[in-house]
Amino acid sequence: MMCLARPLAATRRCAAVLAALTAPVLMALSLAMPLVVAGAPSAMAQGDPVLRPPGSVPRPPANTGLNIFGGWTLFAPNKPPPPAQAPAPPKQPPPEPEGTIYSSADEATQGKKQPPTTFVLVVGDRLAGQLARGLADSYVTEKNSPAVIASIEDDSGFLPDPPLGIDWLARLPDAIKAAQPNVAILALGSNDIRPLKDADQTVEPFTDRWNELYGRRLDEVIAALRSQARRVIVVGAAPVQSTATMADYARLNDLLRAHAARAGVAFANVWDGFVDEDGKYIAFGAAVDGQRRRLRFNDGVRFTRAGARKLAFFTQKDLARLLAEPTTGETPVPTDGTRAPLSLTDGQRGASALAGAAAASASRPSAQPAALPAGAPGADSVRILTEGVPLTAVPGRADDHSWPPRVLGAPPAQ
Repeated sequence: MMCLARPLAATRRCAAVLAALTAPVLMALSLAMPLVVAGAPSAMAQGDPVLRPPGSVPRPPANTGLNIFGGWTLFAPNKPPPPAQAPAPPKQPPPEPEGTIYSSADEATQGKKQPPTTFVLVVGDRLAGQLARGLADSYVTEKNSPAVIASIEDDSGFLPDPPLGIDWLARLPDAIKAAQPNVAILALGSNDIRPLKDADQTVEPFTDRWNELYGRRLDEVIAALRSQARRVIVVGAAPVQSTATMADYARLNDLLRAHAARAGVAFANVWDGFVDEDGKYIAFGAAVDGQRRRLRFNDGVRFTRAGARKLAFFTQKDLARLLAEPTTGETPVPTDGTRAPLSLTDGQRGASALAGAAAASASRPSAQPAALPAGAPGADSVRILTEGVPLTAVPGRADDHSWPPRVLGAPPAQ
């Protein structure tokens, strides 16, 4: 613009200056054109998968930016993002514990350097089998844990009627003899909700007559088990997916609880562990390790291994208490010499006698200790503990409330 604003004489000088400045640029461009033309086919070959040399990987041209002063780059390219890290493999849950269920005490002790010294017998139907599995799995990591022995018939019940016709009154003596249990657990009844025959009449479940007949059978089986095992736990039925069956099991639990209390044995209620806050059946829930797990299979009846351990959890409190009790002495069989209730099938009579219990004598020794003569060692203690007679107050001691105060050495006031 300055050259245009000057006179014509100066225009020639400006043109010469511009020519001198542009000459190097034009020369550089003329030298670079052959290189560009020569490199074009190579660049095209890199983009063409057919013309690309084997093993070559096309890369985008590097953007190095504009470096004016050699050490500082203007418009530097963005740093490439760090490589994406592979996601961490999912944490595998710990393996399920697997305990061992035995058929007898001899099998549980055979070949063991440190054989178990306590034995738990689980008797009953399918629920009892899964309970035994849960107990064995729960004890597998514990030292000096009891051995779990099971006598299971999946489709059996308290009633010796079909489908299998298994009479537990006849089978219990052999099961107890083989197990020599410290504690026996009884889980039966889920197959018993059906009409009963009473002479020539049919009695529907949970009517007054049905409850009476079924209650007699409960008493017989529990008495037969307790006569030899002594420490017994009766396990209630667990909820199932069927709403109607679940309601029947709730009524059955009322009977089991009442007759267990009448016999003086523990009752383990497992119901609340497998229902939600509204009392409805659940297949998933909190396991004994605190994790949410599947507890029931899709059939709505059977338990998974996690569910079986939770089932066993509800019996372990009573089980630990009974195992901790001293084993000295025998608990007398609750019988007054009368005959046991008749079986519903007019079969086995006298459950206690069948199980091997000796009949109680009509004359029993008095539970009261013999009175000690006055002045004998411990006579005052016996009077305090048995008769509630307080000791004579010592004059001057805090418990001497006589008035007027007595003098030390004076005879006690009569």
